[in-house]
Amino acid sequence: MSSSVSLDPWVKGYPPSREPPPVGTFELGLCMAGAVSAGAYTAGVLDLLIEALDAFAQEKQSRRQRGEPPLHEVTLSVLGGASAGGMCAALAALFCDAEFPPVTPGADDVTKAANPLYTAWVQKIDIRPLLGVSDLSGGALRSALDCTVLDRIVADTVTSRQSMPTRPRAWLPDRLEVLLTLANLRGVPYALRFQGAALSHLMSLHADHIRFAVAREGMGLAARPDEVVLDRFGPDLNRTRELFAAAALATGAFPIALRARTLTRPLEDYAFRAALHPRSRLFEALEAQEQLEPLPEWARECLPDWSGITSGTVQVPYVDGGAMDNEPLELVRRALAGWNGSNARRGDLANRAVVLVDPFPERKETALDADPSLLSILPALFGALINNARFKAEDLALAAAPDTYSRFLIAPSRGPGWSAPVAIASGYLGGFMGFLAEAYRHHDFMLGRRNARSFLRRHFVLPISNPLFGRKELTPRWSDSDVARWAVAREGSGTPDHLPIIPLCGRLWPAPGQNEDEIEPLPAWPRGALDPASLTPLIRARAERATRLLYDRGAGAQLKGLLRRMVEDWIKQRSWLVRTASRLAWCLLDSRVERTIDAKLPNIPPRFIVEQAERAIHDAVRALDTAR
Repeated sequence: MSSSVSLDPWVKGYPPSREPPPVGTFELGLCMAGAVSAGAYTAGVLDLLIEALDAFAQEKQSRRQRGEPPLHEVTLSVLGGASAGGMCAALAALFCDAEFPPVTPGADDVTKAANPLYTAWVQKIDIRPLLGVSDLSGGALRSALDCTVLDRIVADTVTSRQSMPTRPRAWLPDRLEVLLTLANLRGVPYALRFQGAALSHLMSLHADHIRFAVAREGMGLAARPDEVVLDRFGPDLNRTRELFAAAALATGAFPIALRARTLTRPLEDYAFRAALHPRSRLFEALEAQEQLEPLPEWARECLPDWSGITSGTVQVPYVDGGAMDNEPLELVRRALAGWNGSNARRGDLANRAVVLVDPFPERKETALDADPSLLSILPALFGALINNARFKAEDLALAAAPDTYSRFLIAPSRGPGWSAPVAIASGYLGGFMGFLAEAYRHHDFMLGRRNARSFLRRHFVLPISNPLFGRKELTPRWSDSDVARWAVAREGSGTPDHLPIIPLCGRLWPAPGQNEDEIEPLPAWPRGALDPASLTPLIRARAERATRLLYDRGAGAQLKGLLRRMVEDWIKQRSWLVRTASRLAWCLLDSRVERTIDAKLPNIPPRFIVEQAERAIHDAVRALDTAR
């Protein structure tokens, strides 16, 4: 990349630290982890969160009209996610200011169909169209599953926003930042130069992301470097909406199972990302008020080394963002605090927080023998590479501090009486179980809503002494009766000395005499929802078509060529008389053998695939149906 590129837009667009929110305002960033089919759980969390924020806003409006203490403000400033969590972040970005009903317990079909989070993650996505063969008509096999249905769902979802009424929401900022992680298969190249050496150490960064900004309707925004301002209401062929749809598909492109996606990215998107990092040389330069034009030598060292490409765009194939960064806590945190800033962690000072929604927080360990075989080493190595790419020491250090009020976690729970290893139906079959039945996805969506309400009620809290509640001001934002109503004891301390950041209001707060469990009841476990045998014909049909396609597109010729070479090598080692007879026999049998191979060989892989899939699905259904 040309060193003439300017650092100034990056410095202005992304300051090292952001000003804290005004006193009486709490700023929130949502980080949604990779989840495969458990995106339905994350979507349920989002649905409840939007309902709770709307109810809180309505409560404050009513209080202002009555002349009562106004409570405080909450702003949702950042949405970040990976894989299925990234797709949920994209959905929330599209519909954050749209008018749609929440899917409350007992909601009818009309309500469900009007909710974009529910329709996308519960009603539309299913294994049956994913086992179709529409994608094979082009003559190439790009993924194990048919992804044409995903293209239709995303395209229809993006287009549907135009016809939905807008609902202005005070808890949304003028600029909502959206961050989707991506696994960049091409990689961003860097050259690390050393003193006294003409050569460089070459490196490639594959953990990537794409940024979008969402403005309030009717408000214009100028894009920052490496950011795209999303136009949700433009014409059908609007470029930013097409890019947004492609990015949503790319962050969720689970390797092998789902199709990789290629995006066109400006080279400038990557210009100074390496400089916007804690402890970077840029921070020292800004502190010392150094001149940044012309570009200093240290800044030129931060530019990617694109091997002669100085401007324009680059074609980048992407797969699942969770392969490199499955819980992008640091990306969301930097968006809130600035790339060299920090969020206050003490309970009496906290004014910003990152909330992680993680459907799969449980520990996963690879079991290996003391002297492992080659077959066991290969999958363990693949898993180790992914896990190491995801590991972040800075997140571990903060998680160990019990008094940290700048990050919180929402994870699946069915209560202390649940003894099964996972609390969501999607947790079986490596996270793919939810795709197999709508009943599984419905359960996870409703459990997400229940867990989110419990989180807001009991865990997403701050000490009463925090300035957010204004208890020490002449005109408190919270009255004594408010404290008596909402105060909770954090983590079983016994003393109700904490107040909720998002108080539950309206329907979400129990009416007199109402049990809290009646508001968002525990959904019935969806046992008996799937007959595994019903999927076998679809699995067999796709396996047969895909195998035949691979065979006809070159695999068959390679296998037959390998067989001929093996026969020829065998013949060469025989005596003259045997060689002559063998070659004559082979000439007579060659065409018959080839016809037999063409008829029989393509049927072997589908039988193996169907047998393995049947066994895995039967085992997963049996485990789910017997869970307690």
